[in-house]
Amino acid sequence: MKTLKAKFTIVLLFLTSGIYVNGQFKTIQDSLDYELHYKKYYDCKYEPGYVLIVQKKGKIIDPAKSWKPSKEGFAMRMEAIYDLEFRDGKRYRSGVIKNITKDSLTISSTMNENCAKYEGIKYELFTYSVKDIMTARFINDRSLGIFSRKKINDDYEIFAMTVDKAKLCPAVLTFPKRNNEVKVCHYYLTEQGYDLLYETNGFLDYMQYPIYQQ
Repeated sequence: MKTLKAKFTIVLLFLTSGIYVNGQFKTIQDSLDYELHYKKYYDCKYEPGYVLIVQKKGKIIDPAKSWKPSKEGFAMRMEAIYDLEFRDGKRYRSGVIKNITKDSLTISSTMNENCAKYEGIKYELFTYSVKDIMTARFINDRSLGIFSRKKINDDYEIFAMTVDKAKLCPAVLTFPKRNNEVKVCHYYLTEQGYDLLYETNGFLDYMQYPIYQQ
């Protein structure tokens, strides 16, 4: 991945999220109609559901405040991208968590079908018990490809928590320097917090925009 240098214009963000990216994005209510615009590119609504909490025993993770990994742990959300390795030895470096239940999660093999073709793999969904998560990796230095690694061992507890807005819906952005091309950009958890990942002919690139909830 390489740093995005070109400036871009943001057309819209997800539904009534209450999540902002350094004040850069507007909600659908402030900009464009969900059914006519956002849903044309991606179908994601903010509804009650589960987030997955991975926390050190004896510590407490608040998903409303957990937007990057910490010594206490981290939270995972549907529709965001994580680098996870499971007990069957499979690692998903850019898998989108498509569903979280009380005791399981479903993750895609990579971000989308174009990425799968580029990587020479099949685009598939895999369901695991939450107890099957073995390792989480968070990219630290993008230019050098350096990752920090968190091994999920007996020191951690993993459980699903119900929240009012469970999904971290992708942003839909317009790139004026690419003939106003519209891209669906998923959030990707790094050591510094969430970046936005977008795809061009299967190749993934990122934009760094720390997020917080308001």
